[in-house]
Amino acid sequence: MANFATHLKVSIFTSAALGSVVLNSNIATTSQSILLFMIGALSGLLPDLDADNSNSIDWLFSILGITLSISFILIVPQSSVISLWLICGAIYLATHWLIKPIFEKLTVHRGSLHSIFAVVMFTLMGTTGSLLLSQSLNMSLLIGIFIALGSLTHLILDEAYSVDLENNAIKASFGTAMKLVDLRFPLTSLFQAVLVGISFFYLYPILPEIIKLIVSWQEKILLISFIPKF
Repeated sequence: MANFATHLKVSIFTSAALGSVVLNSNIATTSQSILLFMIGALSGLLPDLDADNSNSIDWLFSILGITLSISFILIVPQSSVISLWLICGAIYLATHWLIKPIFEKLTVHRGSLHSIFAVVMFTLMGTTGSLLLSQSLNMSLLIGIFIALGSLTHLILDEAYSVDLENNAIKASFGTAMKLVDLRFPLTSLFQAVLVGISFFYLYPILPEIIKLIVSWQEKILLISFIPKF
């Protein structure tokens, strides 16, 4: 599978590419595009939250804690510096001491988080969470899309590394990185299904608005000049 640095570099590249599209099509503002780029780049590490290596998972959750703290204070402005410090500290500590132990107990590497179903879960949770934080539907959907892009990039990259092009062989790990769902761990998969169901139930009433917004994005993207005019 690809290493930490490779995953981060590739997710940075794909997020930057998509970020340039949403910026040039006026789907998002400059500041929003920067935040979306960060979310997409770091989402390329999400499937490795179940990593077995203690150093790797410490790094991942440190990055996740910092990202969640920054994202929260950017989305929800604070009234004072003290409240900003307290909230950032609380989010970071909760990520390390509450969320991390849960992941370590419920997941195994290349298990349920290395699946398309997990990408759907991350995407819906990101969109729903943004709406609950009083973000616009436009920004919330974009956050979900960038999370999906980063997560899928990770899975595709790991699957690509399972093919040995030099020896024309397929490694034993082929098929473990990008599966639809992992039924070896029914409780974890059931927990994912519950989260997906709750998120979908929350988003279902505004489904017509979501479709209308996506159609408007399509119209704006079609107006972009992707090829230079000479």
